[in-house]
Amino acid sequence: MVTLDQVIYVLPLLGVMVSILYYAMVLRNSNRTRSAQLFMSLHSMMSSMEGMARYLDTMYMEWDDYADFERKYGSDNNPKAYAQRLSLWNSFNNYGVLLKKGLIDPEMIYDAAGAVLIMSWEKWRPILIEQRARYFGPNYFEHWEHLATIMRSTQKRRGITWEPPETGFKFVE
Repeated sequence: MVTLDQVIYVLPLLGVMVSILYYAMVLRNSNRTRSAQLFMSLHSMMSSMEGMARYLDTMYMEWDDYADFERKYGSDNNPKAYAQRLSLWNSFNNYGVLLKKGLIDPEMIYDAAGAVLIMSWEKWRPILIEQRARYFGPNYFEHWEHLATIMRSTQKRRGITWEPPETGFKFVE
C-alpha cells in the first residue's frame, strides 16, 4: 500500500524528471531553430538579386587554360571579377565550414542549393586546384570541396543521376 510519505517523496522527483525532459526538448528545438537561422542568413546573401547576379556573372566566365583565366579574370587584371568570384567562393566555403562543424544539415543544404553547389564546384575545380598548387596550398577552399563531395553523395544516395551540363547555364540548341 502506498503511503502519503511515499507520495510526497515521489512527486518532487517526478517534477524534476518532467522539467529535465521539457528542458531537453526546448534545447533541441532551440538548436534546430538557430541552425535554420544560421543557414538562412548565409543563404539569403546568395538568393538575393545581387547574389544571383554575382553567381551568374561568375558562371558565365570562360577561359581556355589557366593563363587565359588569369589574363581575363585574375586579381591583377580584373579586380572586379576577382572580388565577385572570391565573394561567391567564400560563401560556398562558409557553407562547408558550417557543414563540417555539424551546424547545418546536409539534407537542408542539398534541398536549397545542391545542384548549384555541385555545378559551381565542377566549374571552378580546375582553377582552384591550380591556385592551390601555385599560391595557396592544399587547404585552399577545402571546405567548399568537402561540401561538394557531400552534395554529390547526397545526390547519389537519393538516386539522382543528374550531371552538370558542359555548357553551364548557356542555352544551346
